[in-house]
Amino acid sequence: MAAYGLFATLADNLADRNIRTGFGFLFDRAGFAIGETLIAYAPGDSYAAALAVGLLNTLLISALGIIFSTLLGLAVCMARLSTNWLLARLSGLYIELVRNIPLLLQMFVWYAALLFGLPAPGQGDVGAVDLDNRGLHLPALTLADPVTPLLLIALAACAFLFVAYRRKYVGAGTALALTGIVILPFLLWGAIDLPRAGRFGTIGGLSLSTEFLTLVAGLSVYASAYLAEIFRGAILAVPAGQREAAKALGLSPAQAMGRIVVPQALRIAIPPMTSWHLNTIKNSSLGVAIGYPEFVSVVDTVISQTGQAIEGVGLIVLTFLLLSLSLSLVTGLYARRMGWSVTGQPGRSIQTATLEPFPLRSIAAWPSWIRRNLFRGGRQSILTVLILALAALAAGKGLSWLLIDATYSGGAAECRLASGACWPFLRENARLILFGTYPEAEQWRSAAAAAILLSCLALSFVPRFWSSRLGLAWLGAIAIAMLLLRGGVAGLAYVPMEKWSGLPVTLLLASIAVVGAFPLAILLAFGRRSARRGIRWPSVAFIELVRGTPLIGVLFLAAVLFPLFVPSYLSIDSLPRVQLALILFTAAYMAEVIRGGLLAVPGGQAEAAQALGLAKWQARRHIQLPQALKVSVPGLVNTSISEVKNTTLVLIVGVFDLLQTTRLSYVEAQWRPYFAEAYLFTGAIFFLLCFSLSRLSMKIERKLYHAG
Repeated sequence: MAAYGLFATLADNLADRNIRTGFGFLFDRAGFAIGETLIAYAPGDSYAAALAVGLLNTLLISALGIIFSTLLGLAVCMARLSTNWLLARLSGLYIELVRNIPLLLQMFVWYAALLFGLPAPGQGDVGAVDLDNRGLHLPALTLADPVTPLLLIALAACAFLFVAYRRKYVGAGTALALTGIVILPFLLWGAIDLPRAGRFGTIGGLSLSTEFLTLVAGLSVYASAYLAEIFRGAILAVPAGQREAAKALGLSPAQAMGRIVVPQALRIAIPPMTSWHLNTIKNSSLGVAIGYPEFVSVVDTVISQTGQAIEGVGLIVLTFLLLSLSLSLVTGLYARRMGWSVTGQPGRSIQTATLEPFPLRSIAAWPSWIRRNLFRGGRQSILTVLILALAALAAGKGLSWLLIDATYSGGAAECRLASGACWPFLRENARLILFGTYPEAEQWRSAAAAAILLSCLALSFVPRFWSSRLGLAWLGAIAIAMLLLRGGVAGLAYVPMEKWSGLPVTLLLASIAVVGAFPLAILLAFGRRSARRGIRWPSVAFIELVRGTPLIGVLFLAAVLFPLFVPSYLSIDSLPRVQLALILFTAAYMAEVIRGGLLAVPGGQAEAAQALGLAKWQARRHIQLPQALKVSVPGLVNTSISEVKNTTLVLIVGVFDLLQTTRLSYVEAQWRPYFAEAYLFTGAIFFLLCFSLSRLSMKIERKLYHAG
């Protein structure tokens, strides 16, 4: 009956607003240009062609992000496992910084740095490789000459023959293949198009736009921090006997790691690594925030021109679900062929030497500690000196910009005379960043609402409050914060929701999403384990559809489609619609965490409850659920950390959260060069929030471990 009511309302709204449905619009003329295409496209082509261009751009970005993040993550993992104290600590710092700052904020930093930090086109000579604020310009092969493709095919054939037969047969064929590899590149030299200076910028060659570079760099760096920890866990899970056997065979530690340990660790890492590659595919949709024409951005343009919101959002959901399922299928086939793990092999896991803490209180122990941890052997000494030199250079430039050359008083005019940070920018714009468009005279209410929510977060660190009282405290804090922001009672002036913005909105969105998603996640977790198909399959469908869709797609669903499912006399602001989307999105991920906890509960618990005469729901409420939640608490806290970072995406649908107000702070021309100060301030806030939650997760894990 509820579904019938929703679709009846949808049909009435579509008829009243004269909105047509169907996919016939795909063959209409698009009429808009796309700046970056992998196939031929013109504004006169159809919407289907435009969507194909966006899909290919998404595939390209996702593939590059997966490759670069995997390589970078493996490198960071090796650094984290290093016996060099400096290298291991710096790699750990890299992981903590990247993981605790939202991806969208990192992308805006990359974009602003490339856009404002690089020279404009034409300011200097153009070389074979040129980088300016419009992108990276590289040499490229021109395929206009019909001979060029033949030469490329011949070169590929020679390389294949040389690699395939160099170990089996060394003779005329191998020599001929090697000769082709050497000579053919010289024949292709004439077909290379080099970048050169043009009237309006660099022309010729292959140009990779600033938006493209931003998206690839942001996705690669963000995913690499998580993949590094996945690889580290997988390496530590390889039986220690593997390394001992390699040492007995005469292999060096580097050879043992590269040929014995890492190949086995990669097989162990396949399942969690696949999950992060799926996230990279979904995160590619953030290109819409910086203007890169990937699939979601093109669909957004199509919706704005045609009004086909239902079909557009449906295409986003279906496309990303198919991409996710395809990647899961490929990695699943590979994993089944190579083996999911090395379980069953005898031997303990590899034990790496824990880093020796620096003896701060014992000055006499410093020399011996330095010899053991920094200058043990020639290679480690060279590495230490190199790291210290680079760290000193980076610290010198950072301190010079932050403190020595910084401007502390005056305004934008004084800042332009200095080369360091402009701290007057924060003095003038801190209120705008924190509270946004909330009425200035009432911003004390906004500050009080944020303080109440942060106080409740601080209360969560006290173990004696880890009970139902903490949940009630969060509910009360959310209610009081919303009452303060809204007003209209106790003499407080009424402030409409469209004026709410900044830090309180970010805290409210994250808090309500976690608190509201928790009961729904419990129902979904039990529903997915239900024996009744009418309950199990809808739960499975909801969880998989939501998890397979980018959050941007879910936000579009709430912002664009939700008004079509409610009666026309109801007017719901964008903030509640976005909040509902975040609750549903969070619930899908929480449900899987709770389901994992339910699977960890021994089956005998339910049988014992049944023997005691408890009904099914009584057993679930009093026996299974408390034990499952005890196991699931760390995962639930991790989901909460992700939710804090996910709130930054609401700016794409017009909600003024903390990140959106940060972007507003340097819109004025006089403050535009000082975006770094704005993002540094906001990044510090997000880092403190996420890092605090991660410490809370570790504290809960330690508490549960000692309790067990």
